Amino acid sequence: MEPLPVYPDVLHSVPLGRLLSVAGHLADQHWGRYLAEHHGLTPAGMRVLFTLTHLDDATHRDVADRCFVRPATLTGIIDTLERDGFVERRRDDADRRSVRLALTDKGREHTRALVDRMHTTTPLTSVDADPARHAVIRDFLIEVITTMSDGEDKRLTTQHQETTDDPRPGSHPC
Repeated sequence: MEPLPVYPDVLHSVPLGRLLSVAGHLADQHWGRYLAEHHGLTPAGMRVLFTLTHLDDATHRDVADRCFVRPATLTGIIDTLERDGFVERRRDDADRRSVRLALTDKGREHTRALVDRMHTTTPLTSVDADPARHAVIRDFLIEVITTMSDGEDKRLTTQHQETTDDPRPGSHPC
């Protein structure tokens, strides 16, 4: 009987798109744990804080739209953020039916800390510690993001995949 392959050795035969997907998923999980353990936040809560940083004082609907969630979904997120002292709800003076959302001092403090953390230059791995390799990884990820976020859903499905001898970057499905 052949010995089982070592986990990293198996990954060398996995298609690049799948590796990217798995790496993104694991990074999301790691980031979610960090947010919970160090800031008492969820990724959704963090998005709301960042959104309010840019909007300052905004309506519930504006924040929901910018976070790509329904207003009803945002209510639970805001309930938690308000309970934990990150945001506050205020009635709009001009329209008492409308609720406005704003960061508290605690919310601003945690948002600043998160932005600082996100802009640290500490390498994630031994590979991106090398500036030349870091630049290649950055270029690759930027191209993946810009190629796949241009609104052309056909790039993400095999049924619309172009068959040419020189496929353009991003034409292969994930």
